[in-house]
Amino acid sequence: MHDEPHGRALLEVARQALLDEVAPGLAGRPRFVALMVANAIGIVMREMEAEGAREAAWARALATVADDGGDRAGRLARAIRAGAHDAEPGLYAALVETAEIAAQTWKPDKSTR
Repeated sequence: MHDEPHGRALLEVARQALLDEVAPGLAGRPRFVALMVANAIGIVMREMEAEGAREAAWARALATVADDGGDRAGRLARAIRAGAHDAEPGLYAALVETAEIAAQTWKPDKSTR
């Protein structure tokens, strides 16, 4: 049992305080900065939430390239550009999943805010 707030919960409290208590009393550039900080906190919270899923999808994509300790992502990109993985639905699904996770992290639907 944990009786201490966790990082994500602390970020949420800070974000809500900025949005509900600080930003409404500001105007101009200070308001813009407060809203920008609240947005950045939201992005970090979503990154934390999606980290496991993103890592799993990216690992599935990288699994299509031999692990020789080098730049697997670079080799995967070159192989894709060369057409070496055109008929691999598993790779396609993993890459789509990483893109969807990134999209929801950086520009979420209103339902996930």
